[in-house]
Amino acid sequence: MEQRKRKQVRYNNGHRKSLLAAFDATTGISEREFCRQKKLAFSTWRDWRRRKDKIILSKRHSRRATLGGQGHRELIPFKDELLAYMRDRRGTERYVRVFHLMRWIKANKKPWLEQYLATKTNEEVAYRSFRTLLLRFSYRHRFRHRVPCKNKVSQKVLDAVWLGYAATFWNKYAPYDKRQIINVDKTGVFYDMPPGKTLAEIGMSSKVSDGEKHSDRLTAVLSIRADGMCIQTDHILTHVRWEVAIVVHSQGTSWWIN
Repeated sequence: MEQRKRKQVRYNNGHRKSLLAAFDATTGISEREFCRQKKLAFSTWRDWRRRKDKIILSKRHSRRATLGGQGHRELIPFKDELLAYMRDRRGTERYVRVFHLMRWIKANKKPWLEQYLATKTNEEVAYRSFRTLLLRFSYRHRFRHRVPCKNKVSQKVLDAVWLGYAATFWNKYAPYDKRQIINVDKTGVFYDMPPGKTLAEIGMSSKVSDGEKHSDRLTAVLSIRADGMCIQTDHILTHVRWEVAIVVHSQGTSWWIN
């Protein structure tokens, strides 16, 4: 006769805590009898009892199935320092490449670097492995290779202008109900983008006419109320058609006050 397989049950943190508390509240009942009453595998119960303190003291959400802490361990023990260095360079709008990370580690964490490289078979393998490690570290912490863009002024200056305008605006229009203040912004939408490459016969020109080089463009207007809620289209049309609106322009942003 084929042995019937036991149905697997998935428990979460809330189940574990409630069952442990229920057992502590009982008197004169064995653990095996408690497991039979609750239809709980005794091996599972023994594991919970062994980790009882950790389960009870855990602050993980009751709907979570695990206590946390599992998964891949970070190989770089100084990850917080390395991340701070990367964010500091980007905060001052400087390049961040794997080369910069290598130089920083060599200058500040040389004992760890020597120990890591010593585990590799040769210098070429060590370099490739070290470079891959830093690339994966960057991707894991939300850094990606992107085309750099240049500003005429630094981000710090732009932030100062933005904060100054925000203070001026709210000093003047703070008495208004936030539902009556609509932030309006415009952006360009490009469509029918021309392809980046074309098939051309070998030995013949690959030129294209001017009309084929540029995409079509239209302007889209985005709006949101100051209280964070969206405004209905018919409500906007009613205001535009029948009521007077004050529009304040600054740094490419429009504030429309009913």
